[in-house]
Amino acid sequence: MEEKEELKEVKEELKKEEEEIEELRERLRNLEEKVKKLESTAKASNIRAAELQRELDYMRERYRRDLEEQRRFGHEKLVLDVLSVLDDLERALSASKASRDFDSLLKGVEMIYGQLRKVLEKHGVAELEVEGREFDPFTAEAVETVPSREHPPNTVIRVLQRGYRLHHKVIRPARVAVSVSEEEVT
Repeated sequence: MEEKEELKEVKEELKKEEEEIEELRERLRNLEEKVKKLESTAKASNIRAAELQRELDYMRERYRRDLEEQRRFGHEKLVLDVLSVLDDLERALSASKASRDFDSLLKGVEMIYGQLRKVLEKHGVAELEVEGREFDPFTAEAVETVPSREHPPNTVIRVLQRGYRLHHKVIRPARVAVSVSEEEVT
């Protein structure tokens, strides 16, 4: 009887082990499925990452080309406007050669000068207003000092070369004469 019980215990242990083995096999199948899904996801992610890298490289190259084109042709509208002023200047010179009339030439050049200033203003270029104001080294370059009793020291009293800004950036400072007190000179 002991043998029967032992045999029964062995069978029960064997059955439990077989159930454990089956559970482990089921768990292994689940893990293998998860690994396959993760491998599939990783593969898809790697493919997407490669696509995004190619897209990024393309965008960088396009941006570089666009910048280069902007640098080369960005002033096209300004050039076209200046060319129309140049055409008017050529017509004025041609007409003045034929008529030899200085007053007409002067009047034509003054009109063309006005046109050119309007073109520059249209494109954001403006003259710096510095005369009569306190000297500002960001907008003017002092190339001369003049003793003066009529003007306070450090005042721009004469513009020798006009300065200009493009939008809000000074592109050429004015060259100016600045007043100093007569005591500073002596």
